[in-house]
Amino acid sequence: MGRELALLLAARGATVVLNDWNEATLQETIDMVEKAGGKAGGRAFSVADREAVYAFAEETAQRFGQVDIVVNNAGISLLPQKAESLSYEQFEKIIDVNMWGVVYGCKAFLPHLKARPEASLVNISSIFGIVAYPDQAPYVMSKFAVRGFTEILRQELRPTNIAVTCIHPGGIATNIARNAPTDNQAALEKFSKAFDKMAITSARDAAIQILSGIESKKKRVVIGKDAKFMDFIARLWPSSYEKTLMKNYNIERFK
Repeated sequence: MGRELALLLAARGATVVLNDWNEATLQETIDMVEKAGGKAGGRAFSVADREAVYAFAEETAQRFGQVDIVVNNAGISLLPQKAESLSYEQFEKIIDVNMWGVVYGCKAFLPHLKARPEASLVNISSIFGIVAYPDQAPYVMSKFAVRGFTEILRQELRPTNIAVTCIHPGGIATNIARNAPTDNQAALEKFSKAFDKMAITSARDAAIQILSGIESKKKRVVIGKDAKFMDFIARLWPSSYEKTLMKNYNIERFK
């Protein structure tokens, strides 16, 4: 989604400054933007590194003179596993990227966004920031936290020039499943194939909807028919939605 959004923003005339933990894929995205006639730069680091995030924000502002849109998009998942058996290290790895990475990105860039006459702050949560889902405890926790943090920022930044948007994608055709941290390659491949079957929305379509949300200053954008269905069920039966959503769930198909 980040790559597709970078291409769309660059096509609109924006200079895009990108982050990726993987230097090779970061350079691929920069090359794609420039080949399409856009302007791009970036730096490879983990958003779980607070000092690196702050340095990136300062470097971006100094080099380009302004920051108008910030999208906190980085996220990782893990292979399905019961919360009871997950190690604390597994919890911390997911939460450090998915939650703290968003907090760092917001706090590091907010002073620069406030300096603009009009600005946008966009945080990527998930449909699993609206409904819970079994065997993904750290991921779901982090996405609920992103949703709550974003809604707090929206309230606190209401008197300012910053529009705050929370994005809740459903199954998006990205590599998040294939990048799940694990040494079990067979389980990873099975999980990735199962995820691919559920990923019904392309990254391009998701990026188009995110950009539309930015342009219209939407508070919340729910992406994908699957996400919209789950959101509807959760609104209709907030205390019992899992009976509908989990009817056909079976952890063994992911292993």
